Amino acid sequence: MNNLQPVDLQGARIKAQSLSTTMSRKVVIGFLATLIVSTMIVWLGFLGWGIVEILRSLAGWITSLWTIFF
Repeated sequence: MNNLQPVDLQGARIKAQSLSTTMSRKVVIGFLATLIVSTMIVWLGFLGWGIVEILRSLAGWITSLWTIFF
């Protein structure tokens, strides 16, 4: 279980990432971040619009009750 052996660093081949791979990865990450942020903005906009409509409906209902009873 504790068979410690030295690591052969001379035989290991480390692949260097090319510039195009790094740039394409950055472009994909940037695109995904932009997509997530824009989706959040749209979603919060819909939620805000829903709240505005609920308050508007509530104000209309209160106004109609006010005119009926007073």
